[in-house]
Amino acid sequence: MALTAYCKKCGREVEPGEICPRCGTRLGKNAAHAAWCVERTPVKDWMYWNSVMRVLLPAALVILVLVLAAEAVSGGVAAVERMMTSVFPLTLLILLAAALLAVFAALLLQGKELSDFVVDSRGIHETRYLPDPTPLKLLARLRSPAAAKQAEGGDARVLMLSRRDLAWKDVARVQLWPEKCMILFYAPAWWLRIPAICTPFSWDDTIGFAREKLGKKKKVKLPPSMKADAPAARRSAFREPAVEQIRMDDMEPAWGDSFADPAPAEGENPPADFAEEEPKA
Repeated sequence: MALTAYCKKCGREVEPGEICPRCGTRLGKNAAHAAWCVERTPVKDWMYWNSVMRVLLPAALVILVLVLAAEAVSGGVAAVERMMTSVFPLTLLILLAAALLAVFAALLLQGKELSDFVVDSRGIHETRYLPDPTPLKLLARLRSPAAAKQAEGGDARVLMLSRRDLAWKDVARVQLWPEKCMILFYAPAWWLRIPAICTPFSWDDTIGFAREKLGKKKKVKLPPSMKADAPAARRSAFREPAVEQIRMDDMEPAWGDSFADPAPAEGENPPADFAEEEPKA
């Protein structure tokens, strides 16, 4: 389970509750949190491409509009038509393709990284780490190769890249992407701040935190299933097939399991699936 609590006296993560099961110290009301880690490959991660395209495409559009506006002012509609039939649009497309190729090469050279996510009573926190920070990986991230030597110990195997914190009070919109097991947090409503990549076991805990902190806020745009006044039946039905499929694929129901059919009452025949085969003649 991803949901744990931190005991200040023990200095360890323990099961959430009012009292620490190890030392008996009373845990604070806000001690519970969900924490997990995922491995990411930037060149295959849509969120990295999304962060680049949000800047690159508007920049190309602005250049096109400015050039056409300048032609319209200087030569009128005829000048605009000549510009659109010239090599300018093709040149702009070539430059855009070259920029995308450069981004692809940079993301490919970055290698893999780790993202630690923590969701607690204060908000959502993401910390990115780079395992084995080679000079090439650092240069692909526009960082100095000396950054690895400046890390703690001087011979770091893992280098912290960045940390992002988003308080619940700043969240303006939440979107769910169950196919990718991802929860998108926006602040403001038009800007993606943290895409929380969940594991199958941290999905429900993160949804629970978000519903508790944001479900009653009318100014926050939420999916219907995350609102505080959503019917209980609707909340329980929110478990998306994509998430449930990940959890249940490798599990076979056993007699008496929590997700299997209940055992029959005494004197009743079991279902056909569990009935013993009759001996063949």
